[in-house]
Amino acid sequence: MPDTKASSTLDFTGERFVPGIPGEIVYEHWHRYAFAQTLARGRRVLDVACGEGYGSALLAASAASVVGIDVSDEAVRHASANYGAHSNLRFLQASAASLPLEDRSVDVIVSFETIEHLPQALQASMIEGFARVLAPDGMLILSSPNRPEYSPPGAPPNPFHVCELDRKELEVLLRPFFPSQVWLSQRLWFGSTLWREPISTSGAMEAQAWQQQKDGEIAAAKLPAAKYFIVVAARDERAAPPSVSELSLFSDVGEEELKRLYFQAAEVLRLDKLATKQQKILEERTTRLQSLEITLAQHKEETRLLGNALQEKETLLRYRESLKGWLRFPLSRLRRRFSGAAKSDSANE
Repeated sequence: MPDTKASSTLDFTGERFVPGIPGEIVYEHWHRYAFAQTLARGRRVLDVACGEGYGSALLAASAASVVGIDVSDEAVRHASANYGAHSNLRFLQASAASLPLEDRSVDVIVSFETIEHLPQALQASMIEGFARVLAPDGMLILSSPNRPEYSPPGAPPNPFHVCELDRKELEVLLRPFFPSQVWLSQRLWFGSTLWREPISTSGAMEAQAWQQQKDGEIAAAKLPAAKYFIVVAARDERAAPPSVSELSLFSDVGEEELKRLYFQAAEVLRLDKLATKQQKILEERTTRLQSLEITLAQHKEETRLLGNALQEKETLLRYRESLKGWLRFPLSRLRRRFSGAAKSDSANE
């Protein structure tokens, strides 16, 4: 692999792969370039939609020369700055549908996860442009997501994909210019690997695949549907590669994705344990809150009753004052009357 310790980095937006991010995307992208590297040895290579530049640098390790092209000026400047030390590698800013290269000037075109980013009309222009710049005995190595598997009904769409294709649509698009086609399927498929030792010096390996059924039985594996297609295409069979491995495996020396999955599993268990503990605390606090709400309701009722009693007391006090007023009025008249009678008797004497 080329050195990916870049002097600058591109932000990962989801539009293009950036080395250093985790996830299955790492294996998908690196595996494609590792596969293409074996077919590009000693040849003039064009890497269309090279993005960050890591794949072009990987191809340059075995190719005679590599030109990386991307529509993003930022990506091209980044790639030139980080992988420009390769004397047989250069980068250009251009559209995949309008290649700034001479006719028949390259032997191999690599175009991974590009075609779905273009509208349908430009997809045809892109394939026609590939045929123009490719030498008569050259080959095209192209990958594309398989729409039924990549974007099944209900799945959120990839905002950067303009026109995804299924197998038939891609085959029809390629056929006028590249009738000779070798198809490969790609997707992550989790399992265990066994291999015989010592490894054959020829590198040939007889593949054997098993699968556990839902009832627990073991049967010969039925390979899953392709999430991506990789097509090695040429003008005729004579230009096609002499052989393509029936099975190609890819991993990384540190098994970082497997470690990440283990970490995520451990983290899920930790969070589940924490959630159980927090749920117990929540239930205890809910019970306590319910008890406090009952007590508060009782206090509210007592306060209401006390308020009613105070209102009744105030009513009685006002009534008592009213009675005092009525009692004072006749008493005052009686006093005046008795006071007047007393004065009259005194005068008669």
